[in-house]
Amino acid sequence: MPDPRVIEERTASRSTVMRRALILTPSAIVLLILLTISSTYLPYSFLAVAVLALGGISAAFEAVSALRDLRAEPTTTTGTINRLWKKSRFMLIGRVDYALVDGQLFELRSTTAMELRDGDRVIIDHWPHTNTVISLALAARETNPPSRRR
Repeated sequence: MPDPRVIEERTASRSTVMRRALILTPSAIVLLILLTISSTYLPYSFLAVAVLALGGISAAFEAVSALRDLRAEPTTTTGTINRLWKKSRFMLIGRVDYALVDGQLFELRSTTAMELRDGDRVIIDHWPHTNTVISLALAARETNPPSRRR
């Protein structure tokens, strides 16, 4: 019988981490190779170096996190939601909901974020390096909700 406190459950979280690793690792390698090549043509390629450095380092960081999660075990974080907010994705395509729980950032589904409030205590099962949510359960509801809403 499922736990009635569970608000969000992602059964395919491992495949999400694997997909991120499969996409980001080759992307990071290609971007870093292009960065190396374009840096040999400085100062004429300054703009290319700047763009490739930003993209390559970001992709490499995310790829390493995903690869580390493939060897890791899921972990559980219990804490208080310090902040909930929405933000646009890259190039304003789509919106995503975020929750800051005791200093750790988690990406939530919109339906989950609508059920939560700042100050709620939650139990989150997640992958440790990418913070990909496996399941989220409400441990305790904040009795005095903050006046500021998202």
